[in-house]
Amino acid sequence: MLTIGLGVVLHVLRVIYGDTWALQHAITPTTDKILLVPMTYAAVTGILLLVQHRVRFDNKRHRALFTGSVVYIAASVPLHIYCSYIIWDTTLVTWFPMWFSWLLLIVVYPAFLTLFARLQYRN
Repeated sequence: MLTIGLGVVLHVLRVIYGDTWALQHAITPTTDKILLVPMTYAAVTGILLLVQHRVRFDNKRHRALFTGSVVYIAASVPLHIYCSYIIWDTTLVTWFPMWFSWLLLIVVYPAFLTLFARLQYRN
C-alpha cells in the first residue's frame, strides 16, 4: 500500500502542477531512488506470495487483479532503475501522457488499494 500511496502522491502532483513543476520539485532522481525501495520490496514479496500460494483469493477476478498489481510494480522497477541510476533523469515521465496519470489515479490505484486492504494471508 505504501508503494501505491507514494505513486498516488507523485501522480496527483503531476496532474495538479504539471510536468514542469513536478519534474523540478517532486519527480526527481532522488525521489525515484526513495520510491524504488518499497517498489522493489513489493515486487519481490508479491512474486513470492504468488509463487508460494500465501494469499487467499475470494475469486478469479481477485487473483487476476493481485497478479496485475504485482506485474505492474515489478515491470516498473527496471524503468525506475534506469531513470534514477543510469541516466539520472526523470523526464521520461513525459513519455506518458497526462491521461495516463488520470487513469492511474481514478481507476488503477483505487482498485489496487482496495485489493490490498482486503488481502488475507494463509498460514
